[in-house]
Amino acid sequence: MVVTAEEKQQIAQKGFADIGGTRKKRYWTPDGREMFAVPLMKDWVKIKDKKIIGSGTRDANLDKGWLLESPSEPKPYCPYCTNWHDTQKEIDACGVKKNRFAKLYEKKALKEKSEENKGLQTEVAELKSEMSDIKSMLTKLLEK
Repeated sequence: MVVTAEEKQQIAQKGFADIGGTRKKRYWTPDGREMFAVPLMKDWVKIKDKKIIGSGTRDANLDKGWLLESPSEPKPYCPYCTNWHDTQKEIDACGVKKNRFAKLYEKKALKEKSEENKGLQTEVAELKSEMSDIKSMLTKLLEK
């Protein structure tokens, strides 16, 4: 590999050189953060009554909620659902909903765990009784 003078200068300044690779594009999140990512170009086809009525390509990064330019009015980020809401009130409501959901499934998990423990306890009791039977049979055999 041949290193050009420009690349040598970049290596001396930054520790690495820009030698190519996949180009990244600048996006913004609705809360105003800047993101650099490879464009995810996807082909799409719209079919109605077994006929193609539209097709094209789209950037799937925009499906994540990212924007092509910086938002003029940033939306607050929601730590509960990792999305963006219009107001702080909506974020608080999302948190309440998420906590209710978590408590519901925590109760369900505890119930399943207790049922599982009951099954294990009966299984252990059966094994103990079988072991005592085997032990008594062995003592009888050893006595003979």
